[in-house]
Amino acid sequence: MIKEYANGEAFLAENRPLLDTDKYRAVFFYGDADLIKTADKENYALRAEDGEKTLLAVRAEPFCTVIFGSPELAPELFAYLVEGGFKLVTYLAGEDVGDAAAAFLAEKYGMEFEEGLAMDFMEATEVTGPSSDEVEIPSAGDLDEICALLERFIIDCGLLDKVDRAGTERTLGRFRVLRRDGLIVSMAKAVPSTDNSDRLSAVYTRPEYRGKGLARLVVNTVKNEILASGRVATLNVDKKNPYSNRLYASLGFKKLFSQGEYRRK
Repeated sequence: MIKEYANGEAFLAENRPLLDTDKYRAVFFYGDADLIKTADKENYALRAEDGEKTLLAVRAEPFCTVIFGSPELAPELFAYLVEGGFKLVTYLAGEDVGDAAAAFLAEKYGMEFEEGLAMDFMEATEVTGPSSDEVEIPSAGDLDEICALLERFIIDCGLLDKVDRAGTERTLGRFRVLRRDGLIVSMAKAVPSTDNSDRLSAVYTRPEYRGKGLARLVVNTVKNEILASGRVATLNVDKKNPYSNRLYASLGFKKLFSQGEYRRK
């Protein structure tokens, strides 16, 4: 059985208990559902249910569809999306749900989706080393350089995002940077995630300065700031980047689950 919701508020009112069983995955649903004032084919919130099994789907333009729940219900939910004419270009899901959906879509409709970005979600709760005095908060004069680095970060990670200059300016104080030779050579940003955690994002080091331990200094300092505030540090890491995986593991980050962004070929 599939249920459509008239808006995001109605969706959250009914599905909050399920979402709250996994606070980290729920972040995407809370943020996107809040944007859905009136549901349509591009902005939608759905629930597939069969007995005790449930699978949720939410999409708010211009973001991808986010999926959470039982992989056994992927065929029913995705058939409803396709045959109902709902917009489906990219979806974010745990690999069990994501793979089940991709296999069904290919077999039933000839729609080819592939995991364009495979990620591990990691969490750190303990200090593993001292912060670096070299890591600093950027100033307003650093905005252009940080935006340029964000553009490189998006390209290097194979993301579909665009740099939000206004948003970057508003949150400039959340960035931490390290300088060499008059340049910002490594950076990271902490953003609120759940009620007790902050997520590291935009972790980037200029290619010519990699391999010198600079990302370690920045990431560790940001992580320590988060922990000192009484919160938990989290991040997503590209599973195909062994350097980043080793770095984060060495700083006390532990994998909680895997998820992927599936893109239509």
